[in-house]
Amino acid sequence: MNKTNEEYPLQGKTVLLAEDEERLRIIVAMMLEELGAQVIPVEDGQSALDTYESSTTDIDLVLLDMRMTGMSGSLTFERIMQMNPRARVVLSSGVSPENDVLEKLRVHRGGFIEKPFNLENLAEVLGRVLDGESVIRSL
Repeated sequence: MNKTNEEYPLQGKTVLLAEDEERLRIIVAMMLEELGAQVIPVEDGQSALDTYESSTTDIDLVLLDMRMTGMSGSLTFERIMQMNPRARVVLSSGVSPENDVLEKLRVHRGGFIEKPFNLENLAEVLGRVLDGESVIRSL
């Protein structure tokens, strides 16, 4: 069976996933793998920064939980943008971010997806951000 881009929109992409809740990290990693991505899961913002900076693999997209123990997802996003202004970053949370965070996401062509999200929503938002669009998705 051939894998199509529609069925596997993240085929060949590497996604750094930062989620401090282990159960959610496992579930979202499985969703990303279902979409064809290679996943690098980490448990907090500092680990995401360290992994992003030291990775020998090109990281195509970073998916960050906004509310993590230690460094928040929005601060992690800002630090990643300082390292690489062209990085593709999507924040996720059960609540909408502050307007200044949304504006920074728009400027850097990043995205926001509100939890809980399903596989279809995740695929659409990540695919569009990878294509260079800013996507703010609240349910």
